[in-house]
Amino acid sequence: MSQRFYEIEILDESIEFDGRHFNRSVKIIQYYAQKKITERYFGLVEVETIYDWLDRNAGINLDNCYIKDFSVSEYRRIRKLDVKEKIVIPSFSAEFAFFDCDAFTDFSHIHFVGNVNMANATFSHGSLNFTHTRFDCDIVDFSNCNFHSFQTIFQYAVFNGLEALKFENSHFNGQIVSFINATIKAETVNFKRVNFNQAKVKFHFAEFGDGFKTFEKIKFYGSVLDFRRVLFGKGKVDFRRSLFGNGLITFEESEMDEGKLTFRLCQFEGGDLNFKRMNFGKDEANFDHISYGGKSISFEAATGDKITITNSDIHATLDLRVKKMDTIDLSESYLHSITDINFLKPDALNKLIILGTRNLGKIIINWEKNNVKDLILSQDLLPSRKAEQFNILKNNFTQTGQYEDEDWAYVYFKRFQLQADYEKNVKRYKFKPGLWLLYGAKSLVFDRMGLFATSPNRVFVSMLVALFLFGLVYIGFQLVGLGEIINSVDASDNLNVFAKSMYHSAITFFTIGYGDYYPTQWCRLISAVEGWVGVFMMSYFTVAFVRKILR
Repeated sequence: MSQRFYEIEILDESIEFDGRHFNRSVKIIQYYAQKKITERYFGLVEVETIYDWLDRNAGINLDNCYIKDFSVSEYRRIRKLDVKEKIVIPSFSAEFAFFDCDAFTDFSHIHFVGNVNMANATFSHGSLNFTHTRFDCDIVDFSNCNFHSFQTIFQYAVFNGLEALKFENSHFNGQIVSFINATIKAETVNFKRVNFNQAKVKFHFAEFGDGFKTFEKIKFYGSVLDFRRVLFGKGKVDFRRSLFGNGLITFEESEMDEGKLTFRLCQFEGGDLNFKRMNFGKDEANFDHISYGGKSISFEAATGDKITITNSDIHATLDLRVKKMDTIDLSESYLHSITDINFLKPDALNKLIILGTRNLGKIIINWEKNNVKDLILSQDLLPSRKAEQFNILKNNFTQTGQYEDEDWAYVYFKRFQLQADYEKNVKRYKFKPGLWLLYGAKSLVFDRMGLFATSPNRVFVSMLVALFLFGLVYIGFQLVGLGEIINSVDASDNLNVFAKSMYHSAITFFTIGYGDYYPTQWCRLISAVEGWVGVFMMSYFTVAFVRKILR
């Protein structure tokens, strides 16, 4: 960042602004990158004149004025007042003013009871101190200000019952901006388009009231943007279209009662984004269309209703091990690194939406421990959309070597794919009974009998069941006279009807074909069908078994 500085010249020339006469004036030339960019004139006001106004409890108008070394701490010392005695100011205006100092400009422990207008003011050098200052008014306006002070401090400041607190379009060019333990209760808190540059920005332990809080289009390139343990109250908190550098951004243990937290269309160059143990309240944390090139984003142990990270490009490690959340939506996002959804409690999450998600890294999640099936099934979506998400998880489990989990994800992918295909054909064709029989048969053979070739044990059990059922058919046909199982070699084993039927079923199913017993009449047709079923199911078992062995 190129250094900004001013050239200040006090003139013995009078000047007027809006009918106000000043005996002396000040010319200030502003430079940027060693180039002159502005030249402005101000009326000179001595601090002793302001102290006299404070003595008379008068309203103060410093519009278009140059003020050097204003300090209420010095005023208290000169007037022999207690160092923390409140100084009441009924109204204060310093629009387009220039506050200069060698060490500090001090507004600490002031009680403003009328509107405060410091719009377009400049605070140069030293430290700017509003510690323990109280604002009991409708409007406090710091919009379009230039804060060139080394540190700008609003610690323990109280903004009480305001209609609006405005910092819109202001620039902070110092090292520290602090609202630590500040109470900011305003219907609108406006930090829109504020450029924090490389300052450390600290709001931790601050308390906001109910209302709209906007940080839209801010620029932050410092080492830390700190919102730890902040109480946001009710109302939307908006960081849309903001630019963040390589610093840490933390909302750890902060709380929102109600209202959406929005980081839509933001760009993050690097650093960490921390929402550990944050309570998002009853609404959504929205990160739609963000570009994140940082190290990590953490929602560890966070609570709330919904986290939405959609249509985004995430290169960081994403920690989604929430404590209690209804929905996490990662739809249409590119996940380039590790995404950890392996939360500790099985009921921590109700829905995981990964529609169109491009998983270029690894998703850490456990099918059984994290109730993955229910995370997808709980969504009110078409079967094809559920199938898509199970397929994404299947591919992820393949990559992470979670083969049992991969099998279950594959089974549910194929089930919903089959259901989606059935529903599509129901709309296309009129013969519904035929479709029902066709897809019922597919479901029976591919799913129920072998879980889509993922379970050789189930295929084997299905083979035994099929063999036994065919044996019962042979028994039934013999009892009603529709065929017989005849001994062709005059064997003396004296098998009864049950034993003959089961034996014939076994040698037919496994295509052994000894020829010692043969069927007649309708039993021949059943034998032909059973032979085909046996060949199919043995092949099915081989596929499922080899699939298990190879992995």
